[in-house]
Parts: sequence; C-alpha cells; structure tokens
Amino acid sequence: MTGPSVRVRFAHWWIAVICLASLLLSGCNKKSEIKVYRVVRPEGDRQGSSEISGMGDTPPEANAPPQPMAAMPSTATTGSVPTNWQAQPLAQMRQSSYLVKGENGAVADISLVRLGGGAGGTLDNVNRWLSQLGQPPIDEAKLAQIAQHLNTSMGDVTVVDLTGLPPGADAARDGRIIAALVQTTDSTLFFKMRGNSELVESQKDDFVKWVASVCNGGAEPSSAAAAAPSGPPSASAQIKWKTPEGWKEAPASSMRYASFTVLGPNNERADISVVTFPGEGGSDADNVNRWRGQIGLPPLENGAVAGALTSLNTPNGPFATIDITNADKRMLAAWTRRAGQSWFFKIVGPGGVVEQEKSRFVEFVRSVEFQP
Repeated sequence: MTGPSVRVRFAHWWIAVICLASLLLSGCNKKSEIKVYRVVRPEGDRQGSSEISGMGDTPPEANAPPQPMAAMPSTATTGSVPTNWQAQPLAQMRQSSYLVKGENGAVADISLVRLGGGAGGTLDNVNRWLSQLGQPPIDEAKLAQIAQHLNTSMGDVTVVDLTGLPPGADAARDGRIIAALVQTTDSTLFFKMRGNSELVESQKDDFVKWVASVCNGGAEPSSAAAAAPSGPPSASAQIKWKTPEGWKEAPASSMRYASFTVLGPNNERADISVVTFPGEGGSDADNVNRWRGQIGLPPLENGAVAGALTSLNTPNGPFATIDITNADKRMLAAWTRRAGQSWFFKIVGPGGVVEQEKSRFVEFVRSVEFQP
C-alpha cells in the first residue's frame, strides 16, 4: 500500500536519519582529546617462567619508560649458559630467561634484566629481594658484610646470596635468591636466580660463571682472577693443606678457592668446598642460618647460634665449627678469620657419606697452614 500516509511516515523517518547523521558528523568535527592509558601489570601478575608463579623478578623501575640505551650484543646477553638451563620465552624487560629443574619438583628461575641509569641503587634492590623472601631490610653496613664482588671487564659486580621462605611459599620453588648487579655509565644489569634453596646452591657456581661471562663480553673469563671474588692479590700464596685420600679435586670456580668431591659406598656424592672473602665474611649467626636454609632448616635465634658452635684447635689456631643435619642431608662447616681474610671450609652431602668423611674433614682442616 502506497497511500499518502505511508509516504509521509517514510519521509519523516528519512529526515530523522539525516539529522542523526548530521549530529554525528558535527561531533566528529569538534576537537576531541584522544587519551592513551598505560596499564601496568600488577606485581604478582608479572609474566615470567610458566613453572614459577608469583616470583616476578622485574625491578619496579621496569614499569617506567626505560632510559635510552644501546642494545647489548646477543652474545653478551647469552654468555656461557649451562646445558641444563632451559631457555624460556622472554617477557617484560628480560633479556635472558632460563629455568633449571632439580629433584622432587625443585625449580629455579634465572633472568637478566637491563635498565637505564642506576635503577634504584644496590641497597634498595637488595632490600627489595629480601622482602620477596619475607626477610627484613638491612643497612649499608650489613650489605658490606654480605656482599661479594666479581672483577669483570664491565666493572665491579656485586653478588648477594639471600635465604628465606615467604609465608605460604612452596619450598620446592622458593627459598633463596642469588642476585648480581653491575652499573655501567648508562645502565644497570640485574642477574637473578630464585628458587628451591638446595637447587640454587647446586647452580651457584654456574650462575656466577654465567654472570662473569656476560660481563666479560660473552666469553669465558680469560683467567681465574677475572671472575674471582675480590681479595688480596697474594691469596693463592697464603694457605696450603693436605688433601685426604679418596677426595677428588674439582676445578676451582668463580666463588670457590678450591673444590673436592668424595663418593660413599652407594656412589652417593659429598661436596667439599673452600671459600675465602675479604673482611669478616658476615657474622656467625648470618652464615649459620644461611647454611641451615640451604638444607631446608629454619633459622636459629642469635643466642642459639652461639650454643651450636664448637671450637676446633689446630696448629694454626682455633676454627669455629658446626654440624647441621636434616632428614637426608648433612653439613659440616669450619671457618676462621685472619689478616683481613675469612676462610670457610664445608662438606655437604648425604648423612652417611658425611659421617664416613667426618674424621678426614677434621684432619683436612687441622692440616691447613697459613703462610706469613
């Protein structure tokens, strides 16, 4: 039906469409502000390894626009990577990302992040890492006690080894952070390994070698001195000992002055290490509780630490010692401080192997001679 009333209604409808289109066009002609909003991912929702959740390692400064910086060569960001480190997809500000797996579901996450400028300073970042482990902050004096240093072509690298299990955390995936940072003229590099305490301990030497190789331009350190903790140049001439029968010498590493291994009757292995640092090397309470954390034990109160120590008299003076045991692992440690240098001797392994080697370990420590 096409009568007059229908044509009128159609005309009214068409006029309404034209008016609406005019309004829309006139609105588009007005100056309008287009706002762009930046959405920052929450701290606990940062993307990293799919194996480890809630362990975001990106410094808070990574959420701010990074300062301009030259890109690192791919060989420098890769460095000397151990074969058991599994490469992971890069996320956030990571330039390298790896995952390493151990026994009984243990995992550790390893990353390298580079930011422009000072990125908060060493103490602020160390306290941030401590807070991630549920630990209280420290001051500059304490940082000076616990920090270790690597001499590299990129500059002085500060290394810290931190333990603690946040409330509700899974010990198979958390409990320890080893981190290193180095500041250049225009940026800061953050290296971090976080995960199961025992697994992190087992990967510590490889981690420090990797850090040193990155900071030396992607190549292996050309000499032991290039990646060794800073100390007196004559350290190699300051000490000698008698190596017990059955101990197999292993190559010294970036953080070790000497290493040995020994096997038990069932081919179980114990690890023996000699480590030295300039200065005090941390307080007895700090070191004992760090060692306890490495084998899954809670820390002791400061007063209880002193009661757990025994003294071992040697021809070169007394050593403090401690015997730490859990259900399946045992550690014997002995240490002394002299001439501005701290020396730590440890044997760690299955309880039966450590018991088998206890008398030899004691004689090993007693045989130590410090040269004038």
